[in-house]
Amino acid sequence: MFEDTHIYDYGAENAYVELAANVFSLLSDPTRLRIILTLKEGEQPVGMIAEKLGRKPTIISQHLAKMRWGKLVRTRQEGTRIFYSLSDEHVSALVDQAIFQSEHIVDAEPAHHATVPKGQGQEGPGRTTRYDEELLQEERVRHD
Repeated sequence: MFEDTHIYDYGAENAYVELAANVFSLLSDPTRLRIILTLKEGEQPVGMIAEKLGRKPTIISQHLAKMRWGKLVRTRQEGTRIFYSLSDEHVSALVDQAIFQSEHIVDAEPAHHATVPKGQGQEGPGRTTRYDEELLQEERVRHD
């Protein structure tokens, strides 16, 4: 996908604010967040998503329809099966950031702030590790 390379400073009167509120509204349901986390693994049909989440396919389909309307997911048809995937990297990033913020609410030292020496970390969804030696050094200096 396209990776953003610029930081934009949108003003409070930006025309996209209303649409952004709609995106947050669509993401305000725990099942939809779990669907997004499941789709981070890659494209999947409704039945597989429902099985992973322990929900009925009809319920998952209803959520996916709303998410498709909001352009959070896209579809690809293969025969009679419809496969769902995330629309772009921003959908995943929004959920990651929301979960990171939630960790701050609960934990004094959130897991995503963990400092792990090079080669000892576990990469993957839900786990952020710092490998950059300069960052490790900065952390040591702050704690001394």
